[in-house]
Amino acid sequence: METISFWQNLKNFFTNRTWLFGFLLTVLSFLFLVVAMNQGSLSVVAPLQAVGFLSLALFSHFYLHEAINSWELTAIVLIIMGVVLLGVTNFGGERTYTLTEVNNSFLQVKAILFISLLTGLMVLAMSYSAARKFHLGSIVFALAGGIFSGLGDIFTKAFMSGINFGQIGFSFVSLLKEWVWWVYVLLMAFYNICAGILPQIAFQKGKAVIVAPVFSIMTLTIPVFGGMIIFSEWSNLATWVLAVKSLSLLLLVIGVVLLSYSSVCSPNEEPDEEKEIFQEFFNE
Repeated sequence: METISFWQNLKNFFTNRTWLFGFLLTVLSFLFLVVAMNQGSLSVVAPLQAVGFLSLALFSHFYLHEAINSWELTAIVLIIMGVVLLGVTNFGGERTYTLTEVNNSFLQVKAILFISLLTGLMVLAMSYSAARKFHLGSIVFALAGGIFSGLGDIFTKAFMSGINFGQIGFSFVSLLKEWVWWVYVLLMAFYNICAGILPQIAFQKGKAVIVAPVFSIMTLTIPVFGGMIIFSEWSNLATWVLAVKSLSLLLLVIGVVLLSYSSVCSPNEEPDEEKEIFQEFFNE
């Protein structure tokens, strides 16, 4: 891959049926995500994205015939437990917000501070790291990528505000006339694009064994804190429900970290073998 041009790489990707099918699934997953964001709470939908890591591990085992080690098996069990606990404590968590309600939520001082402080701190950290020849670049850019991914999820929920699937045509046309909705669209695009670019910089500047877990933790937890702070999703819950939800989130984070760590530390992969697999992939 490193020995051919960018355009040749691009051509290889878009002429490969396996890659195109995977890209289509990625687009579909985003569509499902925005629908889930419209119907459910951030503190439930975002952690459930850990199921994607679980699906990847199972796909790798049954389709690619990769062995599942003890760390991965532990991670799978933890993710399943976390999803179950999160599901049984989701009492009436499904609700949709009008654009006015979302605007009021984002105009709260705590919401403004939450978003601006996270964004500002990450911009300063990345600037400092770049000025110091990417000192601690892997950690800083992985953190920034994960945080921006989480903020992207938050603005995805804002983007979906006011859309009524029972009258989707009418509600969508109405939103197009609201300038503040376009602000949410731009912010959603900005944070999600940054979330795609920043981890790549982190991978270039450091070890994947550090980047992958850090990015995964931020991606799962930032939307949860956003739901708590901006939309007050945990404000009226009983103490035991809060405890179970916190435990479920902890289990999901640990499971995702273990899978992320294991995926970049496979002791059976050799560089030459990886090149052969990559070559076979594009020769299909």
